[in-house]
Amino acid sequence: MRRCAVLGCIVAAMTLCSVQPVAAQGAEISGGYSFLSNDSLAVNSSSLPFGFFFGAARHFTDNLSIVFDLNGHYMRGGTPSASTEFVVGPLPTEDFQGFSFNRAEDQWCSPRITACEVHTQAVSMVAGPRFYFGTAAARPFVHIMGGVTRSLRKIVFSAHTSTNLTFQPGVGIDVGAGSTAFRIQFDYRRVFFGPPAQPAPGASLVSKDGADYQDFTIAFGVVYRVGG
Repeated sequence: MRRCAVLGCIVAAMTLCSVQPVAAQGAEISGGYSFLSNDSLAVNSSSLPFGFFFGAARHFTDNLSIVFDLNGHYMRGGTPSASTEFVVGPLPTEDFQGFSFNRAEDQWCSPRITACEVHTQAVSMVAGPRFYFGTAAARPFVHIMGGVTRSLRKIVFSAHTSTNLTFQPGVGIDVGAGSTAFRIQFDYRRVFFGPPAQPAPGASLVSKDGADYQDFTIAFGVVYRVGG
């Protein structure tokens, strides 16, 4: 049901894009910094502080645009020294996925790994309608977008990746009446993982226990308007 809702948003956006507007109102491109917060990424990765966004929009009217957004968020880190937890005794019975989410990074790597580097990232491509309010120098907006997210969770040489449907509503404001404006944008993003695709729990997922990601992002950037 949730996937159908996301697909419905994507189809609606593509349908609107295929309709020739009565009077084209120009376009815009935008880009800047984006920060992602997520309470279930991993023990030591509750947020991805390094991020970007790039957007493009086609204006159909003064109050309606169809937008495309590409955004990426990253976190790379390490521990000062490797753990000694597993020097003696059997190897851990948990699979990598459960281990990387339920234990701190310095409890995963063996003493022979001197740099226990962790890499977490999420890249999303979404599109949909955006609705503007007012025509003054400050223009608030809301949008409803859908698309896909590619997620990765890696510790040293072991990694899991997954590509999943994504639903991303949000609000924001553009400040500036000329050809350029400053943008601040807030988004809620839900990444649908569903049940594990393989017998081993989490074998093909980067989500803890197969739960959907519920991300929150805040972005700051510049908008450049053309035409219209």
